[in-house]
Amino acid sequence: MTCFAWCGASLEGMAATARFCGRKCRQSAFRVRQRRELVGTAPGEPGRFAYADPPYPGWAHKLYRDEDSYAGEVDHVALVQQLVAGGYTGWALSTSSKTLREVLPLCPAGVRVAAWVKPIGVSTRTYGMHSAWEPVIVAGGRRRRPGRRDWLAAQPAKRGGTLPGRKPIAFCVWLFELLGMEPGDTLDDLFPGTGVVSRAWAELSAPQAASLLQ
Repeated sequence: MTCFAWCGASLEGMAATARFCGRKCRQSAFRVRQRRELVGTAPGEPGRFAYADPPYPGWAHKLYRDEDSYAGEVDHVALVQQLVAGGYTGWALSTSSKTLREVLPLCPAGVRVAAWVKPIGVSTRTYGMHSAWEPVIVAGGRRRRPGRRDWLAAQPAKRGGTLPGRKPIAFCVWLFELLGMEPGDTLDDLFPGTGVVSRAWAELSAPQAASLLQ
């Protein structure tokens, strides 16, 4: 077995009931569950949501060619059509600031663009404008109180493997808030990568999350 949380470390030699490899992963899961009061209790029918974090246009081969899941460039036209036709209560699609101009026109009218801002320094080896944010295209979802900012300032993920583009826990929680997700909702993580988004939703929406802390 591997750590339920964010690093995927082996749990070999630990108690049969252990879900986390150590204090840091246990605390990470706890921080997610602390946000349960923002999710609330589902008042109606469960919703179906989707999140797509594909390799950004033109970057698949450069960043992911050595991954087992590599399948060439992603057809973003087909991907957006899949999201639109999926009957989802809401969905979100990540891309880069450099490819937003290419991806946004593929989306239906009424979508919103939120921004994940990365408060990181700029290398002295770079020239000109340095990209330090990623757009998230959001369609549908629930309008819930209180409102949420359409931007997030959070550092990129430092744990959970070496897969480029993996998302931090703060991003996952913010994403669920933007979509207005509730316990009982289902999430289709179309490009799971490390699986952190799905695991974060499982923690946040668990009916008895407090009892899960080992």
